[in-house]
Amino acid sequence: MRLDLHTHTVYSKHAFWGRDALNTPEQMVRSARKHGLNGMAITDHQTVKGGIVGRAWARKNMKDFLVVPGTEIRTVTGDILALGVEEDVPDGLSVVETVEQIHALGGIAIGAHPFASFIFRRAVGNLARYADAIEVFNASTCLNYRANKQALELALRTKKPGTASSDAHVARDVGRAGIILQNDAATVDDVLAAIRKGRFDTFGKYTPIYDLAYLTLTKFSRAVVYKMLGKHGPR
Repeated sequence: MRLDLHTHTVYSKHAFWGRDALNTPEQMVRSARKHGLNGMAITDHQTVKGGIVGRAWARKNMKDFLVVPGTEIRTVTGDILALGVEEDVPDGLSVVETVEQIHALGGIAIGAHPFASFIFRRAVGNLARYADAIEVFNASTCLNYRANKQALELALRTKKPGTASSDAHVARDVGRAGIILQNDAATVDDVLAAIRKGRFDTFGKYTPIYDLAYLTLTKFSRAVVYKMLGKHGPR
C-alpha cells in the first residue's frame, strides 16, 4: 500500500497567500489515485477540515482509497504533522506540548522537514526527536540534499521511524514521495500502527523546480486578487 503522508489543499491557511495550496481535497485525492497511490494524508496548515472533506469524498466516490485526516501545526520552534486527528491542535505550543495534544486526540506526530531552511520561521530541528516519527525525505521543502540527510541522521540516531512525503501544495505533485506499507492497511489505525512500528519502506524523488515556480507564481497572482476582493477561500 502506497501513501503520501504530507499534502495540502485549499484549506491550508497563509497570512499572505490567503490559501497556501491550489487544489481542493477532491482534486488531490483524484491526483493521488492517478499517480498510483492507495491512500494519502491531508495535512493542511492549522486545520483538519481538508482531511475531513477529502475523507468524506473518498468514502463516497473512491471506496478503496484511504484518506488519513491530519494537520500541520506550527509550534514555537517548527512544524509538526498530526496524523489521524479530527480536531484542530493549537498553534504556538512547544513541541512536547503539541505531541501530547496529538496523542490525546488519538493521533501520531511526525517531525516535518526538521532541517529545512526558512526565511521567516524556524524548522523544528533536533526537537523532532520528541515526535513518533521523523520526515527524512521531503520532496518539496527540502530541495537541498543536506536537509534530508540531517533528518535521516537524526532518525537513525534516535531510533525513530523515518517517513517520506511530497509536501505537495498542488495536485500534480502528490505522490512524488511517500511510504509503502509492508502489509495492506484497511483503516487509519492500521496506518498509524505501521508508522509507529516502522513497518514500511519509503520512496521519493524531488519536485522539479519548474513545478515550485509555477506554484509560487500562481499563489502570488491569486493573493493579489484576494487582497483586492477580500476573499480568502473556504472556511
